[in-house]
This record gives sequence, C-alpha cells and structure tokens, in this order.
Amino acid sequence: MGWVGLAWNPATVSALAGLFGSLVGACASTVSAWIAQRYHERKDLLARTISHREQLYSDFISESARAMVDAMQHTLEDPSRLTPVYALISRMRLSSPMSVVESAECVVKTILTTYSKPNLTAEEIQSTAGTRDDPLREFSSICRGELESLGSTL
Repeated sequence: MGWVGLAWNPATVSALAGLFGSLVGACASTVSAWIAQRYHERKDLLARTISHREQLYSDFISESARAMVDAMQHTLEDPSRLTPVYALISRMRLSSPMSVVESAECVVKTILTTYSKPNLTAEEIQSTAGTRDDPLREFSSICRGELESLGSTL
C-alpha cells in the first residue's frame, strides 16, 4: 500500500486508464456476444420444438382420421390398424403436455367405440358428415392453444 501515497506520473495514469478501459470494453463485448448467442440458440430450439410438435400433431390427425373412417366402415378385425395412432400418442407423451395426450386418448376411445357400432355405407357417412361430432375438434383446439403459448415465448 506504500505505492498509493506516491505521486503518479500523468503518462502512467493515462496509460493505465486506457488499458483498463480496453479491458472493460473487451469484457463487455464478450458478455454481450455470449448473451446474444444464448438468446438465438434458445429461439432456434423453441422454433424446432414448435415445428416438431406441429408435425407430430398433424401426423396424429391424419392417422386418426384414417382410422375413424375405417371404423365407420368396418369392424375391428385387425387391431394392428391402430398401431400408428398408438405410436403417435406414445411420441406425444415424450414432449407434449398432458392435456394434449389426454385429448388424443379420447380420440382413440371414440375410434374404438365407433368400431363397435354398425358399419355405415359411403353414402351414410357422407350424409352424416355435417351432423356428426368431430372427435378431432377438441384435440385440434388444445394443440393450437399449446402451440400458440409456445410461440408467444419466441
């Protein structure tokens, strides 16, 4: 501490001020770049997550609609027809909220119930298309809400 009381040369003070100023500027620049990179990585991860879930939900809607039409026209002689639907639900369990999974399970229950009902002809299906409850409507609404909530965090 003896050097604090000594008289400082103005050139030394200027040099130290410049050195410390450069050091602080470099640290600030590094921290700023690190924060920006972290933000962009999170944003990219969230965008990939949204895209993945949109594809997963779309695949489920396609497969379950196919299974629903099959259930209206046939009895369940081959349970392996529902394998794609069950596989998609299992994939949803990995990354989707429980509300989405539960709604998907309700869709499958509706499909299974439809298999036990009398078969319909193509004309009967077409004539009741507007009057029947759409089992995928609630599922789609829940998925849309979940994707919108994820998108709002972007």
